[in-house]
Amino acid sequence: MHDEKLIKNIKALIIFFTLIFLTIIGYLIYFNLYLSENIVKDPSNPRIRLSEEDVIRGSIMDRNGKTIAFSKKVKNNQVRIYNDGEVFAHVVGYNSPVYGKTGIELLYNDALQGNTFYYNILGSIFRKFVQTIEGEKRGSDVILTLDYELQKKAYRLLKDNKGALVVLNPKTGEILALVSKPSFDPEKVDKNFKVYKNDEMGNPFLNRAIQGYYPPGSTFKIVTLSAALENFNGIENKSFLCTGKLKIGDYILKDFNSEAHGRINLKKAFSKSCNFTFGSLGIELGYNNLLKEAEKFMFNKEINLEDLKLGKCQFNIEDKENKALLAQAAIGQHGVATNPLHMALVAATIANDGIMMKPYLVKEIKDEYGVVLYEKEPEILKRVIDKEIAKKVKEYMKDVVDKGTGVRAKLYNVDIAGKTGTAQLPNTDKTHAWFVGFAPLKDPKIAFAIIVEEGGTGGKKAAEIAKEIVKECLK
Repeated sequence: MHDEKLIKNIKALIIFFTLIFLTIIGYLIYFNLYLSENIVKDPSNPRIRLSEEDVIRGSIMDRNGKTIAFSKKVKNNQVRIYNDGEVFAHVVGYNSPVYGKTGIELLYNDALQGNTFYYNILGSIFRKFVQTIEGEKRGSDVILTLDYELQKKAYRLLKDNKGALVVLNPKTGEILALVSKPSFDPEKVDKNFKVYKNDEMGNPFLNRAIQGYYPPGSTFKIVTLSAALENFNGIENKSFLCTGKLKIGDYILKDFNSEAHGRINLKKAFSKSCNFTFGSLGIELGYNNLLKEAEKFMFNKEINLEDLKLGKCQFNIEDKENKALLAQAAIGQHGVATNPLHMALVAATIANDGIMMKPYLVKEIKDEYGVVLYEKEPEILKRVIDKEIAKKVKEYMKDVVDKGTGVRAKLYNVDIAGKTGTAQLPNTDKTHAWFVGFAPLKDPKIAFAIIVEEGGTGGKKAAEIAKEIVKECLK
């Protein structure tokens, strides 16, 4: 009887400890799957800060090795220094003990910390011992595709305007400049975080270059033009009689200032940014053809990038049979939304003979001894349109700058191809000014997109900025 009771108690203990063991195992699995990443990223976790203090954080540099961000010791504490902080803020981000990390500081944190983290006391003691032998440990350096001087120039050119500017190498996808305004000072985030966060009018934390959501206006006519050239044989020889107003039932689509362009061909209609012609083409193409072409240019598609969280662009018309909405969509007004990086990709695709390259920001990573740990190779995203179609669109875009709405971007020593856009804001007379393009025409080195919020017409401010960007890049 006594033995049976003992065996029963032993079984109960085994069950009890088994349940405790399974509970611990279950919690560890749950922790690793759902909680650990958040705890590791939580800036308030003191072990993270202590482990980071053990390593001098690596630098962030431009493509030519010029330092953008670096760390130094001040009274046994690390201080992060940002050269021209506001100029690079939306790319580099910030590294705050209070508010965490953003941008490159977050995405490449492991590399900048040397890929070594110690979250326990023994590890920290061991590391201190190693440092007494080898000296202080440094993280790896992250080298960006940005050009320091071009980035500064782009930032200055936007002046006090809200807006964004992106410059790409159309053949590789390297991002040479990416600017958003208003900006913020990454060295003052701890002090001014609430001021930045609560500035709803300026919204300085918003990276307008990749997360802005704008109607593209007439820059979308590049897509509509490509669709027309692909779908309609002989369209280049067709003439259109522009009266300045396209009547579609009870709706009237107007040209800028209701200007009547008279009888014009497709090339001149594109050069003069004729809404009458391109609205008519939108109706003739129909929803399915417009949608197909837009999606070839990656509207409604996710573009997954290692270095940036690119906002998804939209092409969507609720009433697909509504001709007035089709006409508006064809000129980039109704149901179409995009961001400057995406429109720079559209221009780059034309420049690169119809091939869209995957954009990227990080060129390489080097360890503290200068050994290259990672080097990015250019990657083709997709072929969007045939080379012959791209060649025709190039010539049309050249005409825009030579004698169309983009003449303010013209330079006499280099051929620039471009397209203006004047995006009407809902329920207001205000407009965003766009200019997208590339240069030089025959061997493009850069493609770009510029938006100036509430900047009037694209042929003024935005075109003038484009001209200065080309001069800076090709000097």
